[in-house]
Amino acid sequence: MVTRLAAASGSRGPVPGAPLAELDTTERILRAAFDRIALAGLARTTMEDVARAARVSRQTVYRYFASKEHLITALVLREEEAFLDGARTAFAANDDLTDALEQGILFCLRFAREHPLLDRLLATDSETLLPYLTTRGGPVIARAAEVLRHEIPRKAWVRADMLEDTVDTLVRVILSHTLSPSPRPPARVARGLARVTALALTGTEGPPPKARRRPPKEGAPR
Repeated sequence: MVTRLAAASGSRGPVPGAPLAELDTTERILRAAFDRIALAGLARTTMEDVARAARVSRQTVYRYFASKEHLITALVLREEEAFLDGARTAFAANDDLTDALEQGILFCLRFAREHPLLDRLLATDSETLLPYLTTRGGPVIARAAEVLRHEIPRKAWVRADMLEDTVDTLVRVILSHTLSPSPRPPARVARGLARVTALALTGTEGPPPKARRRPPKEGAPR
């Protein structure tokens, strides 16, 4: 189920703004669904609306996606890949595990706040959207956990017996912060989550952040 929907989501999408005629059918349907939901909302969007926007028949939409639930799940997974691509890039840019986790988490928190559709749906259509990220969010959680389980051991030795449970918890916490942002600054949230995760996996938090050196008081020995 997860593999099939992930494949349908098109993890490596085409150039943004490419004409529909240049896209394959799956991507045309997903692009049309995104645009239609942005215009009318998730609850009010029908499979017929998506077919019309994609310039394909309704039967074609159902051939690729058996139901609206399958279509929305694939669309959510497609958008998740943009999160994961950016998180992987941020993660790879840091050699230390804690720093890598911090930057990857921070990217996700900031990207969620800037996403062109997520904030609007959470504000106006949350009852329809939330199940795809919570009670029916298994594919989303599984995909993110798969990426983290692959990337984390490349940075440092980690406890194999703790990896799966720790990653699962981290993904769910990040998702929670995405849906209900903390009043704390994203950078502080990311640092805290990174330190806790590194401690669980390696037994150490990694190097502490560099403290600013205060200038000595006048007359004090240097």
